[in-house]
Amino acid sequence: MSLPGYWFSKNPDKAWGEKFFLAFVPLFGLYNYVILAHGLLDTGNFWNLAQNVLMWIPYCVLLPWWLRRNSGVPVLRSYWFKLNVYMFVYVFFATYFHTEYFFDVLGIRYRFPHVSWYFDSALLGPDEATALATSRKVPPGMYFNAVAFFVVYHSIAVVVMRRVRTMSLSAAPLLRGLLWIITVAAVAYFFAWAETYFYVASSQMSRANVWYVDIPRMLSIGSLCYALYFIVSFPNVYRLDEDAAQPWTVSRAAIEASAVSMIVLLLLDLFTWIVGPIA
Repeated sequence: MSLPGYWFSKNPDKAWGEKFFLAFVPLFGLYNYVILAHGLLDTGNFWNLAQNVLMWIPYCVLLPWWLRRNSGVPVLRSYWFKLNVYMFVYVFFATYFHTEYFFDVLGIRYRFPHVSWYFDSALLGPDEATALATSRKVPPGMYFNAVAFFVVYHSIAVVVMRRVRTMSLSAAPLLRGLLWIITVAAVAYFFAWAETYFYVASSQMSRANVWYVDIPRMLSIGSLCYALYFIVSFPNVYRLDEDAAQPWTVSRAAIEASAVSMIVLLLLDLFTWIVGPIA
């Protein structure tokens, strides 16, 4: 007999972290709305960096650090801390290297006319001599921006994936495996499509600074490419501290995130070989 499906981890420390990061979702949405509605994306170097740091650090790092100070779980062993380390490492490599594929393959453009600081790969992507003029350079603020986005996506996805997985414990192994593959693929595609649609396609407020050359093709074909990120990372984060008896170390979280970013880089390159630029 299978146990009833459940949403949150049986590891109490991880369950607390999952509930905490789910509570971040409405604040995350409100913060981004205020930034877009007031044109705060279009700022200079300092505020471009500061607004993205403020979206992540105060709530996702400082607040849980304070709330869990008497929990009995040391900071370096806490799920919330390891998830932040994981996401920062993953996002760093993804922003530095993978964004170049978004420029050349998926047709994303970044235009921040008051920013003069940029940081991305010198070899991958567009010619550095013309990259800025063609809106294909990455401001440092984007590294911190994406951490908050990925914390939200992975927190929701892991909870949903666990619910589906634990509802089928009595099913045949083959059926359980197939259901897991379908669940991961569906959730990955949803978040890839939803970010493009809600943050770029349906929002007039962000288009002056972030846009896709061909929105319809990005929503259909490009979302398949973007979903490759989550096909790899969602199941990996699902495993992070899922077994309370075998918690990850901080160094393992960083190593796993690095490995995931490398696998995704390979998948992005294979997508480019098979499908090619969509814009």
